[in-house]
Amino acid sequence: MKYPVIEKYMIDHSLSLREFARKCGVPSSTMCRLLNGKTEPVKSTIDKILVETGLNYEVCFKEGT
Repeated sequence: MKYPVIEKYMIDHSLSLREFARKCGVPSSTMCRLLNGKTEPVKSTIDKILVETGLNYEVCFKEGT
């Protein structure tokens, strides 16, 4: 599953994948696999992304968004 809300957040804030991953405290390789839909995030990664973006789980990670 891909996460268009997270990609939109990155675009809206002019963040590269590497910058966004660093701000979240997640390896850029992990963030790349996540955003390309090659892996599902673990809870700790979800929590870090939610803290950084200020978005809620349903907005970022709910299927069908």
